[in-house]
Amino acid sequence: MNSGGAIAMGCADIHNSRARGFTLLEALVAMALIAILAAIAIPQYSAYTIRGQRGAAKAALQQAAQYLERNYTANGCYDFDTAANACAATAALPSPYSPNGGGAITYVLSVTFPANPTVGQTYQLAAAPCGTAAAGCAVAGSNTTFTDPTCGALTLDNTGQQGVDQPGTGQGAPVFTPALVATCWQR
Repeated sequence: MNSGGAIAMGCADIHNSRARGFTLLEALVAMALIAILAAIAIPQYSAYTIRGQRGAAKAALQQAAQYLERNYTANGCYDFDTAANACAATAALPSPYSPNGGGAITYVLSVTFPANPTVGQTYQLAAAPCGTAAAGCAVAGSNTTFTDPTCGALTLDNTGQQGVDQPGTGQGAPVFTPALVATCWQR
């Protein structure tokens, strides 16, 4: 009889023990938690990378401004090219891309020399994201999908005035709204 009781007890243990693994409900709860975390983390990471690339563009603009200021100190004009050209609107920036130390190119730099009051006495630098149509980032290693929906192109002129040229405004000229400049240049 003992052997029959042992068999009956063994069957009861099998039915009362819990199978190993996850239930469907546990798997759904885990997937819901992962989805919530991803919904929070992915936009934050995207904003973080845009701010990082914007910081590299600001550094490249400052470097280009220092280059032009050295030109002005040495030659009396910002757009000095060679001794033969003297002050002609042909000066090129040392590096027209940001970042210039390596990595995927995300911004292209440009410089213009307005004729007001005299050519070569003022400049305007701009750093446009490579994802904008007219940026001109057709170079190996450029990230042609990178855009900055908040700020667009960053600008800096010879007086140190910082501005932004927002995408989609069609203005084609920098905006100097203090709140927007603070958002794009201070962060």
